[in-house]
Amino acid sequence: MKDWIPFLQTLIWPIVVLTLAFKFRAGLGRLIEAINSRVERGDPFEAGASGIKLGPSSPQTPSGAEPQPGAQPVLEVPPPLAELTETPTDAAPRVHLVHSAHRDSAVDRNGYRYFRLRIALEGDNDSDLDRVTRVVYHLHPTFRDPDRVVTNRSTGFELTTAAWGMFNLTADVYVKGSTEPMRLERYLNF
Repeated sequence: MKDWIPFLQTLIWPIVVLTLAFKFRAGLGRLIEAINSRVERGDPFEAGASGIKLGPSSPQTPSGAEPQPGAQPVLEVPPPLAELTETPTDAAPRVHLVHSAHRDSAVDRNGYRYFRLRIALEGDNDSDLDRVTRVVYHLHPTFRDPDRVVTNRSTGFELTTAAWGMFNLTADVYVKGSTEPMRLERYLNF
């Protein structure tokens, strides 16, 4: 019997996990479906030893952040192939927000670790961005001047700033020939 005890001890956790997964399979299926839909929507997702983290579900709020120049580029996940078709001229342009962040201890204040942020607009093709006239970025309300207007097409309507906490950013994209802006949202994580 002594030889069987280590073997049984090794099997106990997989059996417990499989039993719980089977018992709560409906809820587990809904959880997986919810995670999948949020990731497809563009929310960040992390899974590791410390648990599972989904973007906007637990943002940290920045306080007293001020604009700072500079940032490093970040790779973005390409859109699905079905979205890569040519945009009709009367349809809304296919644009999305991108961002990058890098740690910069030179802008640390009051015990907070600050990051330099670069936020910009990207289109599926150049004609999409050519139709944009301006972007109004709505930062977290704790920022000085949280509503920032950018009209420079050559930079991709880029906004640079610094922050110490993650938050949801919204942007109103104004397009030629339309009176109502397109509202975009992105969770700024770093």
